[in-house]
Amino acid sequence: MSGQKLARILPRFNRSSFASTTTTRLYSVGSSDAPYSRNDEIAPRIRNRNPLNLEMMRIGRKPQGFRFEEKKISYWNRLTLEISGSNTTAEVTHWTGRKIAVASTTETSIRNQLFNKTDAAAVQAVAKIISQRCLESGISEVYLDVEPSELEKDKMKKFIQIIEDSGLSLSEPDVYEPHNPYKNEFYEMKPKAVKPWT
Repeated sequence: MSGQKLARILPRFNRSSFASTTTTRLYSVGSSDAPYSRNDEIAPRIRNRNPLNLEMMRIGRKPQGFRFEEKKISYWNRLTLEISGSNTTAEVTHWTGRKIAVASTTETSIRNQLFNKTDAAAVQAVAKIISQRCLESGISEVYLDVEPSELEKDKMKKFIQIIEDSGLSLSEPDVYEPHNPYKNEFYEMKPKAVKPWT
C-alpha cells in the first residue's frame, strides 16, 4: 500500500515516520485502536535504562568468586576508604569496575573547608559526602571492604557511625533464590544401609 493511500485512510499518517519504521500497523478508519502518536505504539525493542533495578530486587547476578580467594568479591557495590599521607578518599565501585560515587579531599570544595586532609574531621566530611552521593544516586546498600584490623581504629569507627546514621546500609542482602522442594533430596547423600549379617 502506497503512502498516499495510507494518508487518505489515516489522517494522522506521517510519510517520514513511515519511511523510518520497518513495521507499521494498519487500522481501519475511525478505529479506536489507532495510535494518536508514535508514543502509543509498542516499541519493538526495550532498553533497560536502570540496570541496577535487578540488583535492588535481589534477582540480579552477584559474583561469587572462588572459595580460596584472599579477597571477597561477593558484592554488588563496594565501599572503600583510603587514607594516604596527604588525602582521604572514599569510593563506591560496582562489581563490574564502574565507579559510582567518589568523595575525596582532593576536591576543591572539600579541601577549602578543612585544616588537615587526613585528620578525623576530614574522615567525617568524606563520610557525609559519600553517603549523600550514594543515596542521591539510588544506592542504599553497600559492602564495606576494609581489613578487620582497620575496624578497631577510631577514624574507621567514626566513619562507619556517620555512614550508618546517614541511612546508608553497610551490608547487602543475599540473592533471592526461588523455592525448590527437590533441592535437598537431589543433593543429599543417603547413608549406606548396614546389613545386620555383616
